[in-house]
Amino acid sequence: MPRRIDAAERTEAIASAALRVLERDGLAGLSVRGVAAEAGIAAASLRRAFPTQHALREYCFEVIEERATARIQALDLTGRARAEGLLAQLLPLDAERRMELVAQVQLGVLALTDEELRPAAERLGAGVARACEVALGLLAQEGLLDASRDPDYEARRLRALLDGVAMHGLWSGSPEAAEQMLGTLARHLDELATPEG
Repeated sequence: MPRRIDAAERTEAIASAALRVLERDGLAGLSVRGVAAEAGIAAASLRRAFPTQHALREYCFEVIEERATARIQALDLTGRARAEGLLAQLLPLDAERRMELVAQVQLGVLALTDEELRPAAERLGAGVARACEVALGLLAQEGLLDASRDPDYEARRLRALLDGVAMHGLWSGSPEAAEQMLGTLARHLDELATPEG
């Protein structure tokens, strides 16, 4: 007798398929038929879980955030190592994180002109901003954030650096890309321990 797939498992399979489609085919490929085929389910099953394309797109943002959050919560690190590890979960250092970032970029471009989708993109962006604030808080607790530095400004600057490093890593086909991303991040965190200027 075939195994029954519960609703949560089906929803996760659909979301994973949608992220793969976004990475491989872009927004043009994110159709009910395309995602259903990728997930190996009937289009009607996909429509039951996500009755509109907007619902599927919004859920993709949620899944990206949930996956990053789960990886961060699973870190068994403290202090500076935790701050660095936390931020590394938001960089395209492996196939999974690369797929998530490509999907985020694809959907983020759409959210620029799609008023309905924009709040989901903004929630994901706010999560990245919070991760930067948490990382700086960890550094401060360890005495690794110089007292002359403005934490709010440094959180914004860290976010900009993280976004830039992630995009450079995404575009780079170099085998050294992961090492370069982590090296840039580590050097920036080192510099935060010294007085500004």
